[in-house]
Amino acid sequence: MNIKNLLIVLLIGLPLIASAEDTAAEIRALKKQIEELNQKVKTLEHKTELAAEAAETKSKAAPLVSAGADGFIMRSADTNFVLRIFGYGQFDGRFYSDSAPAHDTFLIRRLRLGLEGTVFKYYDYKVLTDFGSGINSTPRNNGFLQDAYVNVHYWDQFQIQLGKYKEPVSLELLQSDSKLLFVERGLPTALAPNRDVGIQIHGNLLDARLNYAVGIFNGVADGAGGDVETLNSGKHFAGRVFSNPFKGVELAPLRGIGIGIGGSYGDRAETLPSYATTGRQRFFSYGTNALTRSLEPDGPHWRIAPQGYYYFGPFGLYGEYVLSSLEVRRTGGGGPVSLAVDNSGWNVAASYVLTGEDNTFNRVTPRHPVSLSGGGWGAWEIAARFGELAVDRDAFQLIATSSSAQKIAAWEVGLNWYLNKNLKFNFDYSQTHFQRGSKASGSVSAHDEKVFMGRTQFAF
Repeated sequence: MNIKNLLIVLLIGLPLIASAEDTAAEIRALKKQIEELNQKVKTLEHKTELAAEAAETKSKAAPLVSAGADGFIMRSADTNFVLRIFGYGQFDGRFYSDSAPAHDTFLIRRLRLGLEGTVFKYYDYKVLTDFGSGINSTPRNNGFLQDAYVNVHYWDQFQIQLGKYKEPVSLELLQSDSKLLFVERGLPTALAPNRDVGIQIHGNLLDARLNYAVGIFNGVADGAGGDVETLNSGKHFAGRVFSNPFKGVELAPLRGIGIGIGGSYGDRAETLPSYATTGRQRFFSYGTNALTRSLEPDGPHWRIAPQGYYYFGPFGLYGEYVLSSLEVRRTGGGGPVSLAVDNSGWNVAASYVLTGEDNTFNRVTPRHPVSLSGGGWGAWEIAARFGELAVDRDAFQLIATSSSAQKIAAWEVGLNWYLNKNLKFNFDYSQTHFQRGSKASGSVSAHDEKVFMGRTQFAF
């Protein structure tokens, strides 16, 4: 290579070499900047994770307070302590045919406020009071305090409940008053015990396919409730088993089957019962006359109550039978006389949700609540019921009032409108026929009872 060519190579190559060295330096600088940015991103990500963990920890430790369709709820972060405030009010109207001795009326049937919840994870409690008028057919009405109990549930299969609550006997009586299909319960519930003070063991077995309850209580008259035993030391035993044998199976039409049986037994009842129609007119009561100075319970009192229901889609069906056997003692007027009085009642009720929601033994929840802007119409349900209540003929051997009827048969149809989860309207028409009753003017049994009943219910 001559000098000329060498000069040409140097003139061309030196700038290229210098340019390559500058590019390498720039690349090294860019790499350093990228590494620094990556480090900053990692630092920020770590800080974000720490902040999220701190927020989650704080959220878990904070108590929760909520208000909604199911009431006002306060609970600890670990859910070991829960308080729920709930209530419901029922404003009723009753309108009778002209032949009935009862008067048309508006009334506050129930106005209840309650507290329920859990403390220390395993101890449930409930207190329910009633400020309503409480008009009923029984002379004894101590219903201001409805429920007051504690339930210990270390195991779902074996729980202990103590206090005042419903005896485990009748299917429909165990249903909440806020979830009734009709304005008033069916005739057989007049023969079953209502709320009483006692202690019971209960639980769910076989993956909740079988529920059982058995307990000892003060004992109450048919259809009545009680707070305290005042006349004797005798106690009543009550129990019930109920099964949903096909719960959880793949065949949907079988899942809604439920069958069971309840019963009670005791030495004696505290008071003698009286019985009323669906329209709440008393048609039978024990009484006195010229040959009978007084009547009192005497001897054993037992009940048996087979029961069941079926629900599938919008269709529902339930029914039960109750037999109540009571020893009644008559004193005076020729000497004491004791009679075994066997009274029985049954009914069957069917319902169908016209708007297609699932029918259940608890309540219907509308898919589309009533809304003036959204076009929802709530849920509509039709229902029908038929039942009978028969008093033992022996009860009319000088121990029933002259105005009492021996047997009634009642049919009823209803239309229910669930505007939303909290507001419901009931519209019922009931007709009751009396057999072997008094035809005297002004007597309840002189004419068939025809009554329209309406209810507005608000529950939360």
